[in-house]
Amino acid sequence: MNFIFVPNAIVLVLLGLITWRQNPGRLSFTYLMTNLSVAVWALCFMLLHEFQTLVPINPVSQLQLVCAIVFANGFIYTSLLYPAVRKMPWPWLNGLNLLTGLGFTVLILFSDVVSRAELQEGSIVYLDGAGYLYYSIYLVLLGSLTVINLFISYRRYPEYRVRLAYMLTGLGLFIFLSIFFDLILVLFGNYDLLVFGHLASVFPSLFFAYAISKHDLLDIRLLVRRNTAKLIVASLIVTSLYLAFQISFSSPASSLILICLFGVVWAFGAAPLELLLVTTARRTFVHGWYDAEDILNRLSGALEQEKNRRDIFRQLIEELDNTFELERAHYVVAVRGDEDDLRGYELIACHGSGQPSVASSAVIEALAVDDPFVEECRNRGSLAGLDEFAPAEQRRFLALGHLHPELCLVIPCFSPEILEGVLILGERSNQEAFSRRDRQFLTRLRGYVSAILYRLTPFERLEKLYAENQKRLHEAEIELMRAEKSRAIAHATRQAHHEIRTPLNIIRLSARRIRDLESVEKYREIIEAQVDRATEIVEETLAFTDADADESERLQSVDINQVLARCLRLAPETNHEKVLDLQQNLPTVQGIPGDLQVLFSNLIKNGLEAMPEAGTLRIRSNAERGEVVIAVSDTGVGIAPELREKIWEPYFSGKVTAAGNATARRGWGLTICNRIITEHKGTIQFTCKPGLETTFTVRLPAEPSALISGAP
Repeated sequence: MNFIFVPNAIVLVLLGLITWRQNPGRLSFTYLMTNLSVAVWALCFMLLHEFQTLVPINPVSQLQLVCAIVFANGFIYTSLLYPAVRKMPWPWLNGLNLLTGLGFTVLILFSDVVSRAELQEGSIVYLDGAGYLYYSIYLVLLGSLTVINLFISYRRYPEYRVRLAYMLTGLGLFIFLSIFFDLILVLFGNYDLLVFGHLASVFPSLFFAYAISKHDLLDIRLLVRRNTAKLIVASLIVTSLYLAFQISFSSPASSLILICLFGVVWAFGAAPLELLLVTTARRTFVHGWYDAEDILNRLSGALEQEKNRRDIFRQLIEELDNTFELERAHYVVAVRGDEDDLRGYELIACHGSGQPSVASSAVIEALAVDDPFVEECRNRGSLAGLDEFAPAEQRRFLALGHLHPELCLVIPCFSPEILEGVLILGERSNQEAFSRRDRQFLTRLRGYVSAILYRLTPFERLEKLYAENQKRLHEAEIELMRAEKSRAIAHATRQAHHEIRTPLNIIRLSARRIRDLESVEKYREIIEAQVDRATEIVEETLAFTDADADESERLQSVDINQVLARCLRLAPETNHEKVLDLQQNLPTVQGIPGDLQVLFSNLIKNGLEAMPEAGTLRIRSNAERGEVVIAVSDTGVGIAPELREKIWEPYFSGKVTAAGNATARRGWGLTICNRIITEHKGTIQFTCKPGLETTFTVRLPAEPSALISGAP
């Protein structure tokens, strides 16, 4: 029977390794080391009783005593780390415990003060030294402190009491069986059942694994995975065959027949057992387990042709009630009029697991469209705990039986138009909070429900909603374009003031130098030239900043070269090289000067921003086949391939994504450029050679009169 410790040790090691691999951390590492020490301790016991003449008796016995110190410390530190890291009441206890454990280890390995094992007449005799009593007391203290820590955690963390109870149960079984088989029966002279007392060492590890996995591995993934199921079945096969081999009958043939019988049973039963562990056992034995795909498939079949919104929410809440074993549940559903317009909401009760006698559903209260609870759900827009709502709403549902808001979940469901309904999931029968996995599944389910509600919305209403959204987007673009124009106008005005200052200073200096009639004639020409220059600046600025005129009135013949030159003058001062390559006698275009200035100012600004340190900005213009072509190039970082389809989208900003040609602020720059070009019946394209050059090319139709007059 001692060979049973081999599969026992294998199970312990595998439990520790799988737990640590699936969720590395201090807790799982401590659990792994504890399991390894228990496994080594069990193997040492097997070696001492089955291979006495082949192994060194005393060293193996010493290793067994040291392993007992390790796993006793492992249990106490596990109790300190779960469910939350805690410190010992007195910090110096950690140091004292470390020194004590190391002291006993040294005494065990290098002396006979604690114990010595010898082989005498075919039996192992343990010669306990003076330190064995203190060694035993030390282990008892560690076990007692483990139990005390678990009781403290049991009182401090109510949400983990079920799992802590598992851990206490494992320790209790270990202590009880060890005392019964290794102490009480020994006092009566029965040494034949010592092996069962030693086998009890596996119980703390098994129950600790269940508790840790329940919390950290999201409802025991150890049982969920197919590879683990295969491992469990293989372990059971090996263990059963070994036990069959150990059973003695009147003849070896009987043992052989029994082994063959077990082999036949496993040949037909291994696959069904594996399937049981992977599927049915999870639902039967793993508390709170459910298959998300299975639920969605069932709902898909049930709701595929359903057109009544109230029935949709009723079936949803009933499915979730069965899945999560809810004590109580409610749902809110929209009430529509004859023309499918929103009239209000109804609050409906659905029976839970704790109320089997209540009718399946009943309307409790009619809610207005602007009811505070509905408004809060509408504003939140996503899953939330009931404890996150206003106190008045918590009191409303407290009266309906939801006694623990922190254990309740509120799930609003929307269609393209409105808030269609709300699912209120009450406390679960096991009084556990909804886990992260539960919330992820419910978020996914919420998206699925939104798709169903979307399907129920009439096409005409969807078309109307789309038109309204497009109108709002168009209005937003217009407002943003006006803001861009206002900024450009303000910048142009400031630049005009700066440019006018130069001719005014020249006029002032010339006037001061007039001394006689001869000097009047000399400086008159200078003054007139500077007055003409100031007048030209004012007229040019008025042409670009006339924002009050009607769009049709503002359309005029525009010399693109003048616009480009002015935009480059308005560009911020940088250390970049700016090259202006403009074709002379360029045809004019019909357009709005202010809008065109916004367009090319944006492109120039983007080009400069795409060159963080230095580079060359090149602006070219020429005429091609009745079009005026303007190219703005930079030698910046370029645009990543995966972002090139997005640069025209509103709210996309290259600054956020570290792309070249960044758009400032909220990502509307290139969107506005595209709209201005469209309004001028032109096109815009870009080419990008990462690390070399990015070019935005604008094509605008030339004025027919300019082409007829002979311009190229």
